[in-house]
Amino acid sequence: MQLDTLIKNGVVATATDTFASDIGIAGGKIVAIAQSLPAESARQVLDAKGRYVIPGGIDVHTHLDMPFGGTTSADDFESGTIAAAFGGTTTLIDFAIQY
Repeated sequence: MQLDTLIKNGVVATATDTFASDIGIAGGKIVAIAQSLPAESARQVLDAKGRYVIPGGIDVHTHLDMPFGGTTSADDFESGTIAAAFGGTTTLIDFAIQY
């Protein structure tokens, strides 16, 4: 199996467990989780030794393009969601102003 990316030596955290493992990614999807996947099977190898590998985060309280005190927050929806994705946040819920 040819992998696009192999994340080696990480500590994987799931909803129910935490364990040492490698993660194989192909076509933008996780296709293998095992204690030891061969590095030669991947185009790119990332060493996650000493790091946790977790699913994408959810931020349930953001302030995007929000008016406040005569100004507006620095991030709009485009820049804020791009920044979130680069930081590993896969979902965000913007704050609803209570008038």
